[in-house]
Amino acid sequence: MGRLGFMAKRNARVAAGIASVLMDEGETVEQLIQGSFLGEDAVAIVAGGRLLVVNDREWKPDVRSISISSSLTVQGMGDDRSASLTISGDGDPLEITGIDPAHAREFAHRLRTRAGGA
Repeated sequence: MGRLGFMAKRNARVAAGIASVLMDEGETVEQLIQGSFLGEDAVAIVAGGRLLVVNDREWKPDVRSISISSSLTVQGMGDDRSASLTISGDGDPLEITGIDPAHAREFAHRLRTRAGGA
């Protein structure tokens, strides 16, 4: 969270809190990005052997947990102001939009590296 800008931190606060209670005992966050998932502010977290995506939809947040395996694919699009990532693995693909471009590139690289080594 410390690497996020002021607005990203503010927008990630609720989703990060929800994600923290969904993490398994002993699981540590390797990397976190903030963006939008299904139209709501969200975080995506690489933790252990999975990708956890949580948004802050009121009363019923959307949660996706995807195992990081060799079948995981990551596609990115963006410009100098905003980026989006489309991630396919277990189940339907998911799209995270409105990400800081530098964070999106770093996050995609980490996922691809982890998937290649899985």
